[in-house]
Amino acid sequence: MPGSPGKHTPYYELVDAQGQAGCPICRLVYKAADRYLDSLLYEAVLDPDVRAKLKESRGFCSRHTEMLRRKPGRALGVALIYRDIIRAVSETVGRGRYKGESSPVSRFLDKILGKTRGRQRPGSVLAGERVCPACAIARKAERNNIELLLAHLQDEQLHDAYAKGEGLCLPHFVRALEAVEDEESFGLLVGPQVARYRLMIRDLDEFIRKRDHRFRHEKYGEERDVWLRVLNAVVGGAGMGLSAESGGRGSPEFMDEPP
Repeated sequence: MPGSPGKHTPYYELVDAQGQAGCPICRLVYKAADRYLDSLLYEAVLDPDVRAKLKESRGFCSRHTEMLRRKPGRALGVALIYRDIIRAVSETVGRGRYKGESSPVSRFLDKILGKTRGRQRPGSVLAGERVCPACAIARKAERNNIELLLAHLQDEQLHDAYAKGEGLCLPHFVRALEAVEDEESFGLLVGPQVARYRLMIRDLDEFIRKRDHRFRHEKYGEERDVWLRVLNAVVGGAGMGLSAESGGRGSPEFMDEPP
């Protein structure tokens, strides 16, 4: 593609991700957030300014909190981060006073005037003032990698890897479609994806057939993991076998006899 960016480390990471299990964008987004959390745990121990910003976001969303919880050596960093957060929450709640139900007239005036007349809902007081910082990193990685994929779709090395890989999950495929700017790139993006969908349909038909009691004696072939592949194809993300964290078809969850 004319004007496409040069081939640097992110390009080769994107090529490599095509050959791994699951959606390559999901994998790279996960890795970006994972690297961020690694560095942040180290910085949080040393830098009170880092902890101050995390206090404003009330730490992390539930997904990235779970990623944080599973990290080795995270205990001190987590303790320092969340001590500041709990202190802030405790002080805010401690200053609170009960306010009973407002009168019908007061509620009517609030609605007309578009204000709370000095009353603030607990959620607006206690919730974080910033978005989850790991989510911000993940969104940036998602945007950058989709742009990189589209910029190099006409590159033989990347497109060959894309065509042979497991493809994009539906959410990332939709985002890529929305960003395509020319007909040739559209065809290069869509063609392999449609071929993968058709292959999954064939494998699903075969998987379902072999679950029939009449054919249960037949051994599973390529279709044995299609029930996991289709989850990632439609939903994406991690935690479904062919995921950013796991590793693919060599994982213990892939058994000769599917559940």
